[in-house]
Amino acid sequence: MLQFHISILPLVVVAVANFFLSWVWYSPLLFMKPWAKALGTWGKTEMTESERKAMPFLMLGGFVSSFILSCGLQIVVHGMGVTDFAGGLLVGVVAWATFALTHSLNTLFEGRKPVVLVINNGLFLLTYALFGGLVAVWR
Repeated sequence: MLQFHISILPLVVVAVANFFLSWVWYSPLLFMKPWAKALGTWGKTEMTESERKAMPFLMLGGFVSSFILSCGLQIVVHGMGVTDFAGGLLVGVVAWATFALTHSLNTLFEGRKPVVLVINNGLFLLTYALFGGLVAVWR
C-alpha cells in the first residue's frame, strides 16, 4: 500500500534544488546554446511583450511542477519501502523511463529536433534518479 506521508523539509529542499538545477541545465553554463539552436530561438536578443507577460506564469509553473515532482518521488520511493540511495536512484530511473521518457517520446510529432528530446530527458533522468536516491535516505 502506498504511503502518502510527505516530509516537509525534503519536499522543499528537493523542489528548490530541482528548480535551480533546471535553471543551470538550460543556462549558458551547460545546454542553452544547443537547446535554443534546436528550437530555433538562438540569437534572439529580446522578448516580445507577450513573452514578457507570460514569464511569471512560466516560472510559477516550473516551481509548482518541482514541488509536484518532489511530492511524487516521496510517495513512490517511500511507498516501495526503499531506504538506501541506490534503491531510490533505481526507483527514480524507472519512474523517469516509465513517465517522463514515454511522455517526451509522445511529443515527437510536434516537430522538435531529437537534440531537444535528449537535452530535456538528460535533465529529467538526472533529477528523477538523484532526487529519488536523496528522498530514499532522507525521511
